[in-house]
Amino acid sequence: MKIVTLIENMVVKSGLVAEHGLSFMIDTGQAKILFDTGQTRLFAQNAQKLGYEISSVDMAVISHGHYDHTGGLAHFIETNETAPVYIKKEAFNLKTSIDKYNGISPVINSGNKRFRFIDGVSELAKNVFVFPFVENYFPIDRHFDGFYIEENGALKPDDFSDELFLVIVSGNALTIISSCSHTGITNMVETARLHFNLPVKRVVGGFHIKNSEKKVVDHIVHHFNTVGIEEIFTCHCTGIDQFVELKKGCNSKVFYNHTAKEIVV
Repeated sequence: MKIVTLIENMVVKSGLVAEHGLSFMIDTGQAKILFDTGQTRLFAQNAQKLGYEISSVDMAVISHGHYDHTGGLAHFIETNETAPVYIKKEAFNLKTSIDKYNGISPVINSGNKRFRFIDGVSELAKNVFVFPFVENYFPIDRHFDGFYIEENGALKPDDFSDELFLVIVSGNALTIISSCSHTGITNMVETARLHFNLPVKRVVGGFHIKNSEKKVVDHIVHHFNTVGIEEIFTCHCTGIDQFVELKKGCNSKVFYNHTAKEIVV
């Protein structure tokens, strides 16, 4: 099984493109699962160059309703005519920051019959599970500031009830795949670890700590070291400076998960 980053903020391989966004392909050998679609249709362009046809993907999963993770969704639905899209209903909330709309494109109809609204832990493919909830074990690791939902013309804080993440069970250990971790990567680790009663070997994704205080990064480092995570592949909203801090502080191997990075599970 492998995880391939189709698009991310950084690219080092010739012939591919980068953008502020994130998209993964989880290739189990029996199923191909698209996790998020980046900001535009460029994820599909990269996918083809990396050997994946979007039209043959078996299913898609949307981590949350922000534009940089759903911007290519309309293209996916148009290109792939059959694959179900696993998502939470709350992802269609009118998401905004103070000065702009940053949610799912209004051209996408939430009533599309291909949407599968997730409300419980489900096995999407053999040993690949989706978690549609994140327990708040560590309030310090929550990243909601500056994000809102518009309701009846008024703004209210976004609590990211739409966020979900993936867990791969392999070799009696867990690999966690998150896209932005607004609800906290350490909360996701604990949620999955306690659900399966298995150790977390690997964490993949964005941690949304680019602008976080040092104490937040210190908490994440401490927790990762405490639970014994072996490999960290982080990117996107983590930020380069914080990536460096994780690399310095964590006992595990820490990698930057750029466009085209392939992780074997």
